[in-house]
Amino acid sequence: MKKWIAGLGALLIIQIVLAITLNRVGDTYTAFTPEDKLANFEPAQIDTVVIETADGQAVLKKVDGKWQLPGLDDFPADQLKVTQLLDNLSNLKKGWPVATTAGAAKRFKVDEEEFERRIILERGGNSVAKLYFGTSPGLRKVYARIADENEIITVGFSLFEAGSDNNDWIDSNILKLDEKKIIRVKFPGFTLQRRDETWQLEELAADEETVTGQTKNLIKKLAGLTIESLLTTEDNPELEKDTKPLTITVTLAGENSLDYTFSRLKDGGYLLQRSDKKTRFKVANWEVDSIKDGKRENLVEKKTSIKESDSERIGDE
Repeated sequence: MKKWIAGLGALLIIQIVLAITLNRVGDTYTAFTPEDKLANFEPAQIDTVVIETADGQAVLKKVDGKWQLPGLDDFPADQLKVTQLLDNLSNLKKGWPVATTAGAAKRFKVDEEEFERRIILERGGNSVAKLYFGTSPGLRKVYARIADENEIITVGFSLFEAGSDNNDWIDSNILKLDEKKIIRVKFPGFTLQRRDETWQLEELAADEETVTGQTKNLIKKLAGLTIESLLTTEDNPELEKDTKPLTITVTLAGENSLDYTFSRLKDGGYLLQRSDKKTRFKVANWEVDSIKDGKRENLVEKKTSIKESDSERIGDE
């Protein structure tokens, strides 16, 4: 009987210890719920973003409400892209830590010295958040750690969203023009003039007419040019030998003119200089080649009346 009572007492003690342990574990689960944010900040607070890798860094600064690139002479950044990055970072959830040791931080590359990305968010020169991103355990997932914290978390983020080259953040649409404001374009060997809503070649022969679809497409390509990167004053790219630059003059409403000069680069692409910009740009081959293909012979055809009379004459014969 005494042995039976002692056994029940021992069982009761075990149950009490187990209940206390489970309660503590439950508290730990609550502390790391997936609803907690990885970094608590408001995107509108941030005026500086620094994105670092072992090879370099990109710096973005907000000036008068617009994001710029100080490393590229304050060239305009892609406003939407920067906004999306900050929104995504502010919405990352903390979740359960996968590790907490210094060795794991190095292994997952979220250490202060070894990391895939270090993103520093500032306001008024003061640090708001410093985030480390490391290797990826799966699609659109990456290990992350907040500075001064040990917990390593898996978050839904892609390193492609955080390029560390300033050129990753340029506004590639900076050269785009409103087609409706273009009234005249001078190409090598021919000139296009807007008449009402259509484009016409100047100095047509008596039996020629403009292929309006082709000319409209050519103007659209020129007006929609995008850039790959900027060439700074320190850059001295080698040009392709024995190739003449392509020069195009665009006249806008109000008689403002823009001169485009395209020079083929030896390593691919074109160097573009536009008269209203001090910056030199690199443009992709496919964009410029499609404009160079716009030759006069592709933009004219025989007048319909001439073609019909020729057809009738041949039929009579």
